[in-house]
Amino acid sequence: MNKATRALAVGIIVSAIAATSQATSPPPSWTNLRIIECDGEAVTTYLPPPGFGTPFHVVDSPDVIIPKYVQVTLGGQTFVTLNVPGFDPTGNDVVSCAYVDPAGVFVEFLGLRK
Repeated sequence: MNKATRALAVGIIVSAIAATSQATSPPPSWTNLRIIECDGEAVTTYLPPPGFGTPFHVVDSPDVIIPKYVQVTLGGQTFVTLNVPGFDPTGNDVVSCAYVDPAGVFVEFLGLRK
């Protein structure tokens, strides 16, 4: 095996290990632990620092959930905070999720679980 092929193989292995470890052990800056109910199943995740609406990993799984439509309810008022154009809410891989944020905000969303 030549040096270029060996370097490529090592890079692929390191990338695969890093991607797998991120799903189960998020970086220390990800402190936003959340238990979210998705289609009747409790899902544990750490939301990334940019906040809700960005893709996030499901702990102890290789899955990633990508929010496509998000609405929040606070003080009796509901606001849509994300609505991706062209998103099909009836697709086979769409999940319906909800949780109450520590600040008391009720968050409901539809997304893709990949």
